[in-house]
Amino acid sequence: MHFQLVFSFLVFIPILGISLEIGDGDPDLDKIKFFLWTRENPDQHDIIELSESSIEDSHFNPAHPVIILAHGWNSHGRGMGEDYNQYYFEVGDYNIFSIDWSKLESWANYPTSAVRTRAVGEHAANLVKILDGFPGVFDQIHVIGHSLGAHVAGFLGKRVQNLGLGKLKRVTGLDPAEPFFDLAGPDDRIDKGDAEFVDIIHTNSGMLWNGCLSMKRPVGHMDFYPEGGQHQPGCVEACIGSMCMNITIEDLIKGGCSHERSNAYFKESIVAREGHQFRAWMCGGESFFEDSWEDFQEGKCCWGDEVVMGQWAEKRADEGTYYLHVAEESPHALDADGNSLKCNK
Repeated sequence: MHFQLVFSFLVFIPILGISLEIGDGDPDLDKIKFFLWTRENPDQHDIIELSESSIEDSHFNPAHPVIILAHGWNSHGRGMGEDYNQYYFEVGDYNIFSIDWSKLESWANYPTSAVRTRAVGEHAANLVKILDGFPGVFDQIHVIGHSLGAHVAGFLGKRVQNLGLGKLKRVTGLDPAEPFFDLAGPDDRIDKGDAEFVDIIHTNSGMLWNGCLSMKRPVGHMDFYPEGGQHQPGCVEACIGSMCMNITIEDLIKGGCSHERSNAYFKESIVAREGHQFRAWMCGGESFFEDSWEDFQEGKCCWGDEVVMGQWAEKRADEGTYYLHVAEESPHALDADGNSLKCNK
């Protein structure tokens, strides 16, 4: 195992009281639950069994787009679904499914949770297989995963292809977890091969000892790095009285502040109006260059390809890394002001 990964776990995880015992990747799949919200049942989710009859008996409407959510470590599907549905229902009619695998992961054992993302994703692919039986639904499916859930989404996409269903239209990874995935190849983590369009939002990328939890390298067709992708505004400021300083480990002490911002940005993007969006600019090609963020800050990427980050992102012919500035408080999107000040003069 990579030295940095071992070191980061030896230093930080015991301090947090997290077990290093690694379980198998063949858990009790019956513990995985599926919930569904629609505009007709926004406050009370349907419990979905993996059968066509269960979906037919629910509030599912095949005429509406499908969002499938996968939560991260120490979270649960009900909470993520309730958080997201209010934003989606503000802009349209959707079928919001949420994968709840909380009984297979725990705060006490991150390594086992990381290993089990594959089993969870592959099991959840059976939901897509059933949905494929409804005409026109497959092409309307968008899978969104946060942290470990991003890898769940990736494994779901791989399994869908192995089932002979073709590629999903879109998979979104929100700050994909790094520990235990730092050396993983495309088959063992979320990757751009998992769907026709894979977009990644990096908000806390780097190593644990720098207060970071997610992958730094680009793994999608389009990888977005708000504020450089490592720490978000307001997440590293530690204050005693009126005296404040930036301490990177403060990011973790604040409950993974930057890590959670990927969720906040994406939810905001769903309802963002024209002129209030997360506009981002390309700065670097398919490979991540350490100086790309610095180039962006210096105004060297003013004429890079301009796109929108979040729900309304669209795949471009040129794959690459995209940068933007964001605000400390909500609303976080700065639209045109999200580019370097030097570009706006």
